[in-house]
Amino acid sequence: MSFINLLEIDEPSRSEAIRKAFAPYTPLLEVSENISAAILALLNLSHKRQFAPDLLNKKRAVETLKDWEHIESCAQEMQWLHSHNLKLPDTRVAHQRLLVRAEKPSGNVLSSFNSVSRLGWSHNSAAVNKAKLFGAQFIFNGETHCLATVIMDNEERWKEEFKKLGISAGQWIYLQSLFEAYFTENLLPSYVDRCSVQVTFIYQGKDVSITPVTSHSLLADIQIARRNKTGNFSTIKHWHPSSVGDLSSSLGGNISALNYPPRLLSNSCYKNKNFSEGSFLDFHHSSLRSKSFIFACNDIIESKSFLTAKERRDARRAGIKLLRQSLSEWLSPVSYWRSVGREVISERHNNTACLLISALDEDVLGILPEVNKELHSILVRYPQTQSFAYRSDLLIPFKSQLKFLLTKLKKQKGEDTVENNFHYLHLKNLHIFDAQALSCPYIVGLPSLLAVWGTVYNYQLRLRKILKRSIVFEEVAWFLRQYEPSSGAKIPAPYQPPVKPGGAPKRPGLIDMRFCDLRMDLVIRYRIEDRDDTPVGNEELPILQSAFPGRFAGGTMQPPPLHEELQWCQVYADENSLLAAISLLPDEGRWIVDSEKQVQSIESLVAWLSKHPNHLPATSGYQLLEEPCYRSGSHREHHAYAEPLVGLTETLSPASVRLNGKADFLKNAFWRLQSQNLTMLMKKA
Repeated sequence: MSFINLLEIDEPSRSEAIRKAFAPYTPLLEVSENISAAILALLNLSHKRQFAPDLLNKKRAVETLKDWEHIESCAQEMQWLHSHNLKLPDTRVAHQRLLVRAEKPSGNVLSSFNSVSRLGWSHNSAAVNKAKLFGAQFIFNGETHCLATVIMDNEERWKEEFKKLGISAGQWIYLQSLFEAYFTENLLPSYVDRCSVQVTFIYQGKDVSITPVTSHSLLADIQIARRNKTGNFSTIKHWHPSSVGDLSSSLGGNISALNYPPRLLSNSCYKNKNFSEGSFLDFHHSSLRSKSFIFACNDIIESKSFLTAKERRDARRAGIKLLRQSLSEWLSPVSYWRSVGREVISERHNNTACLLISALDEDVLGILPEVNKELHSILVRYPQTQSFAYRSDLLIPFKSQLKFLLTKLKKQKGEDTVENNFHYLHLKNLHIFDAQALSCPYIVGLPSLLAVWGTVYNYQLRLRKILKRSIVFEEVAWFLRQYEPSSGAKIPAPYQPPVKPGGAPKRPGLIDMRFCDLRMDLVIRYRIEDRDDTPVGNEELPILQSAFPGRFAGGTMQPPPLHEELQWCQVYADENSLLAAISLLPDEGRWIVDSEKQVQSIESLVAWLSKHPNHLPATSGYQLLEEPCYRSGSHREHHAYAEPLVGLTETLSPASVRLNGKADFLKNAFWRLQSQNLTMLMKKA
């Protein structure tokens, strides 16, 4: 709705609509068509709601402008405008602000560079209304502004309107000089506050302490997306919203974050039984009722309705890719037992799945008609998939993808791999409790990919001390077996002793968090830099186990109970032995791999995720907002402020790994931390 349309609304709805239009959680309002009304509204917004119920009350606005003490106190709050909020998550950070423009990251990730530049405010909570006068954001002549920047630029139209309301030329010049100083001085903190979070990473070969900060622009885009009812979101509660900043205050402390936890299949039962025990082996039919399969079928059907050939081709290609993944999950029992090498020894197992399991490689494609018939008979069984059975638009895609997957069931002979000096370490069924599911203020779901790399790097340092060998962990693959989310606020640890003997220690305010319990595997690709590049042997397994870290993503990490997994740490000297082991991982789990999809905004991200449930957003790196430098209070010699980067990951089933082959897994499954310019990013190795 335009500003002119807002002015035509009757009171009191008009003032309420204008308040929302100037709030940080709504799209920016273009005010060029009536700047006089905008000035009246902003002057009255500097008061509490009960003292200025009508935002267009000219008499009240003129009285406000004549109260120079009030105007000056509002102007002084502009020294606390920020591009990135230092008070998230800890409001005890005080007397600091950050006002910079992030550079474009070197990768397919989302940052504040992709957002419309907006400034937020955070300082004394009692002055939250005063900050709205000169700090509320709007659009003027197609560009983002606030009254402070308008006055700095000496815009004549605004200057004339202010003069009509009673401001003098001297007062205008005074405000100009004040704002110019605020926007050119103290844009970066000179020291690191003791309450600011610091994490250590290797940047250009040296340890650098990094303080993650939240982009006001990107966080505002998430709030706008939720109001547009697109995507999945979670509400993070702040108990003292005015202390956090103007965005939190305007929302009553209820800040939204993207909510995309991984969705894993229910436990597979076919692996724990023998054919001879009377078990009935069949396809994994529940995968045909998944969102992925239904989205894939709908995308293929709807692709014909697009106007251009490119749109039709892109939609169909995306649908075919999703369909192939869903059908590979449907065939997962077959691919598993064929990889194990078991034969059907009972005459009772004569269904299509068992025929595929026991068929010779040259006979697999001959069973394609029976598999295709089985697929359509199952689709008819479920109400949500009945419309897809024997549909003309899907007959050819179903048959072609089944043929492709059945071909992949054959043993791949002569598959070449690149010769290298890498060896592999497989850590199985690790248990993590209370890991951070709120990996950054933007996302609830997967723990940060940086947490995976941090754990691996910590493990490398510990092993080097114990083994006395130059072991280098190059890359890591991440397999998620189980994910259980939890929420709530935990009582924070005290940070000051009691003032009086017997008194209670002082604690920071409660912070709403999101946690998760995980079971996961890590596959680490490593090399030895010693002259003797002999890989780590089985006799060194006790050392490998003893050096393993006990923390992951802020949570506690433990090896599995010995009665579940005695050999939870395994070493492999080559790719063949590794692939033979990971091909038997449970099909309810998922490999977390890098996605090739590029997203340019929050809107495009949530639109993509709504149609591709096998994709997940994740905190995949940091964009440094400055070159690392010396700063008092830093944990390391050099320090930098950085904003989290939102990347897109894809979840890949073990069945897809088995069918795609060894080369595809080695090419796509491994991650490593890469630094380029000011970007630190987890990328496909």
